[in-house]
Amino acid sequence: MTKFNISRRTFVEGGLGLTVANFLPGTMPLASAATMEESTIAAAKSAGPAAVNGMIWSPYLVPMQPVIAEFSKQTNITIGAVQDISIFDAPQRAMAEALSRSPQFDFIHIDSNMIPSLVSAGYLEPLDEYMKKANFKIDAVGDYGTFMTYGGQTYGVPTDGNVHIQYVRKDIIEDPDNKKRFADKFGKELKFPQTWEEEQTIQEFFMDPSKDLYGSANLRNRANGPTWWYMIYYSAGGFPFDDDMKPTLNTPAGQYAVDIYLKDKKYNHPEAANWGTPQQIPRIAQGHVVSTQYWDGTAKLNENPAKSKTTGKWLYGLVPGSDFSGKRMHRSISSPLAAILINKYSPRKAQAAYLALWLGSGKNSIPIVTDPVNTFNDAWAKEHMTSDAVKNAYSPAGVKAIEANFQVVAPPIYLTGYLEFQDALGKNLSEAFVGQLPAKDVLKKTEDEWTAIIRRIGQSKLKKDLVSYKALMPKRLKPA
Repeated sequence: MTKFNISRRTFVEGGLGLTVANFLPGTMPLASAATMEESTIAAAKSAGPAAVNGMIWSPYLVPMQPVIAEFSKQTNITIGAVQDISIFDAPQRAMAEALSRSPQFDFIHIDSNMIPSLVSAGYLEPLDEYMKKANFKIDAVGDYGTFMTYGGQTYGVPTDGNVHIQYVRKDIIEDPDNKKRFADKFGKELKFPQTWEEEQTIQEFFMDPSKDLYGSANLRNRANGPTWWYMIYYSAGGFPFDDDMKPTLNTPAGQYAVDIYLKDKKYNHPEAANWGTPQQIPRIAQGHVVSTQYWDGTAKLNENPAKSKTTGKWLYGLVPGSDFSGKRMHRSISSPLAAILINKYSPRKAQAAYLALWLGSGKNSIPIVTDPVNTFNDAWAKEHMTSDAVKNAYSPAGVKAIEANFQVVAPPIYLTGYLEFQDALGKNLSEAFVGQLPAKDVLKKTEDEWTAIIRRIGQSKLKKDLVSYKALMPKRLKPA
């Protein structure tokens, strides 16, 4: 366990104080009517002082520290011991905590798609009463706030949007010579891709391995690959289960998604099957990619001249859609979706809950999502979309793309047993990508494995979960 001693003086003397003061409501004169932030402070004070313990990855925590310092100053609720654990490793640790009913962590910062599993294990505290007392709401873009709900109750507060947006090299597709060459070959205009097929045509045409320029930077590793498959599958009109919880992957929409997914191998780096974000994000920023879907925080890196060779050279927009269902449909995805969840067994759950609400305020989270060094917390709130600080960090076009994709964002499997469903799909897709499993067998094999998971958890239980999963799916075909 690591002890984080957060001192407001440290941040002020370090040069952050003036910047943070521009955003923190506690540093401004009180208005006649209490703001949401002021109501949160008042509710937190009523809970009493405490040092709350948590599980959170340090790249997420560091940008939060000045905002936490202001909360601690006003409420005497501080951060105590912290387990520094990766967002990718946190789900397994959280499930172990849940099964042992451990009070060790007052809060956990984790992929919110774990909410059904953790609620089913009896681990999570509902937040609705705390939100009511604090006059707090999750003021997210589109329907993103509903991703924190399950069974009609709220269990999480987002700190990170992590929505996928489309990245296309502006200097490549707007070059007059490139436009002419493309039109001469295909008899159509070179422009920002609207469908998966259009994007792959662009990726193939402009990739040049001799110059270390590849068409795609989409992840195809076991852990993250399914994220891309879901976008394709959902946009083709697919949904993973019928109303009786029978898997519906082995369908024309599912096979279409597998085909598009596997074609990426032609346009991606030969080592992509073993890569994650540490390899692909730098390649995007350094100009080795033509077109890709990626987490929105990468735009923040691209537009930082100190870290990127491609600042000003990107177009940002809506992820591709599909005409497969007979109507053009676009579906982005947010996964992992980092959020703060509260331990039901914690003796300090009220204090931890109010800290979560404070961090989840659109106003308070502006300095968190604009941190130029630790770029893991990505914009998600309505207030972020109009903030000059956010626009400066992501670029105005980047912010517009984030807002558009949030209007059609979907989750991965939002059910009890999420980790098991996800791992089975990821394993089979990754084996097909490297040629260890025939493409025609991916969906049938996954369905068989999912059927076994459903039997173990219980069909009736999962049918109830399915209501929450379906409620999170976007209703629009494309952004309004």
